[in-house]
Amino acid sequence: MKIVVKIGGSVSMKKSGPDYRYISDFLDVVDELNEDHKISICVGGGDFVRSYSEAIEGFGLGDEERELCFIELMRSNVMLISLLTGKEPLFDLSGYEGEEVVVSGIEPGRSTDANAAAVAMYMDADLLVKLTDVDGIYDKDPRNNRDAELIDSIGFEDIDFVGGEERPLDYGPLDPNALKTIKENRIKTVLVNGRDPENLRRVVMGQDIGTHIG
Repeated sequence: MKIVVKIGGSVSMKKSGPDYRYISDFLDVVDELNEDHKISICVGGGDFVRSYSEAIEGFGLGDEERELCFIELMRSNVMLISLLTGKEPLFDLSGYEGEEVVVSGIEPGRSTDANAAAVAMYMDADLLVKLTDVDGIYDKDPRNNRDAELIDSIGFEDIDFVGGEERPLDYGPLDPNALKTIKENRIKTVLVNGRDPENLRRVVMGQDIGTHIG
């Protein structure tokens, strides 16, 4: 299979930068899956970027200016994963032809989820997996609602409600740009709790966990 894996910053990034133990365990899983599958990786910013955002709050930069700074930070994450996996770093979607890559932020106004979905489209991927800090997509925010219920599956035509805000660090489970790409290209997608990197293997092996879109 051709697979794109989005590692949420919520599970892979500390305020000080990449979580060594998590990244190591995740790459062990990827290394094994690479034997039978072609895998591209997208990495988020998480608390690493959020702490930087808080530090520069007083300078009065606009959203686009702040996001340019965030993208530069995330380039270092791309280079790290690229060096550890041997997969090419991708910093620009123009000219991309679907090879295995590592990607993150590229330009203001596009979330890392949107870039992961774009890579999945260009790869003609069989599966897009987002590893996040919750068990999947809920009918309401589980962080603020104890009665929130996990949604097991959603059809492509019913995913518009999932979209979050189109602004840095507040894109929701999947932002509108990512959803548009997934919907128009009918990309089979799974959102799953990524705190245990083994869940990536379980999804690829076909276990029924997380929320399935498609």
